[in-house]
Amino acid sequence: MNPVLTSTESRAYDDLLIKKAGIPSLVLMENAARGALAAITELLAPNKSVLIFCGKGNNGGDGLALARLLIEKEIDVDVVLISKQLSTDAAHQLAVLKKFLDPHHIHTFPFRDSHFLAHMDIGVIVDALLGTGATGALKKQYGEAVLMINGLARHSNAKVLSLDVPTGMDADSGDVETIIDSKPVCVFATKTVAMGALKRGFFQGLAPDVTGEISIAPLGGPTPESTVALIDQKDIAPLQPSRHKTTTKYDQGYVLSVAGSRGMTGAAIMSAEAALRTGCGLVTVATAASERHIVASAMPELMTAPLRDDSDGMPIGASFNDLAEYLPKADVVLLGPGIRVSPESSKLIYRILREVGLPIVADAGALSVIAEDVSVLKKRPAPTVLTPHSGEMARILGIGRGELEKNRIEIASAIAKQHKVTLVLKGAPSIIATPSGRVYINSTGNSGMATAGVGDVLAGMIAGILAQDTSEVETASIFATYLHGLAGDIAKRELTENVLTATDIIKHLPAAFKTIEA
Repeated sequence: MNPVLTSTESRAYDDLLIKKAGIPSLVLMENAARGALAAITELLAPNKSVLIFCGKGNNGGDGLALARLLIEKEIDVDVVLISKQLSTDAAHQLAVLKKFLDPHHIHTFPFRDSHFLAHMDIGVIVDALLGTGATGALKKQYGEAVLMINGLARHSNAKVLSLDVPTGMDADSGDVETIIDSKPVCVFATKTVAMGALKRGFFQGLAPDVTGEISIAPLGGPTPESTVALIDQKDIAPLQPSRHKTTTKYDQGYVLSVAGSRGMTGAAIMSAEAALRTGCGLVTVATAASERHIVASAMPELMTAPLRDDSDGMPIGASFNDLAEYLPKADVVLLGPGIRVSPESSKLIYRILREVGLPIVADAGALSVIAEDVSVLKKRPAPTVLTPHSGEMARILGIGRGELEKNRIEIASAIAKQHKVTLVLKGAPSIIATPSGRVYINSTGNSGMATAGVGDVLAGMIAGILAQDTSEVETASIFATYLHGLAGDIAKRELTENVLTATDIIKHLPAAFKTIEA
């Protein structure tokens, strides 16, 4: 898996490579530039030129080294310097570059004369202004340069490559602090090439709309260590549950789903089907007695059990006793999809959380009950997986959703460790935080999955995979989340984002499994 670093960890990694591994800083800069060259080659059309905006620090030095490598490839380059005062390594790169590049192609910002732009057929604009260490609002000159990069990209229909991080975006939070005319000011990249390792901010705040495609430029040293990692396709195949030739449905796990109430039986049906579609052997849906016939008629493979309910079709607290026949057979309880919260249904959910000694995957209505009393998690006698979206997570914590979005990784990790749960925080991207402190960032999924029922499908998938091996809570959560997003991506390719529904994800699970197996 690819490590994901904070800005502090990134600086420490650079220090490790220079001081302990003995790699000179100029060699690191050359390696970064070669990684940038590989990234820009994928963006640049034939006979197009490159315009590189360089800051005064080492990020600018990477850009200057890249300019020289492009010249070696006989690509036309112009360089824009934001400052004449450069870091030692950047100044060295400029001195070398001047031996290869005519001074008329090296400009200082702001321009005294911008006529040179009219004679350029720009294919790619490189943002080498500020790197990982930059924090806070942009200084005036950098803000103006960012606006020019974005404007030139629109005017010339050029691609934009950001080195390390898009200028203006915080490398840790993914937030944009500089605001001009009520609009966030940062470079909107077509592609971002991260130097050495991925950055924490790529997966938080505004980053998904800012970074574009992300690649990594290896710096030539050992892989950095981090408690946060991005799930890669190569990591997934070994996590898939195995099946023996002699296996039976009783060996493949049994999910008891406590789900559904009047008007919300769809969630119970979709989550149960998703559990079966991930290889689980048996699923029983315990649902409001008055609504049971709806669930039973939806899918013949499902078993159903009636829960005593009130006149509104809501399970009542006393229906906990109705589960006595089924709990001894179950391996995992899926709790909450499609259950509207009322005083009576809350009693039922609370008793299950407190008294059932089986792994529980808690979603929807169960999360609402947990938000009222988070302490119930510490009293759980068995592992718990929570699957909130950002709104549900913010409600559990009693904070604003905006605050959560800036610190999704840190908050998810803190909650998982504090309450000894596995937390699957749904979003763009989804995050899996574990009680041990390890955090995994999912790399699949798309905006078409922002539609009703998709979370119910994920909860069912986690329960179905976990039931096959209840000792592998972390593995089941990672595999299910990746598979869920992959099925959504396959559905997007076939149907487009605009029309995706939750059942489309279920329909494309076979193709997702085949992709992983291949």
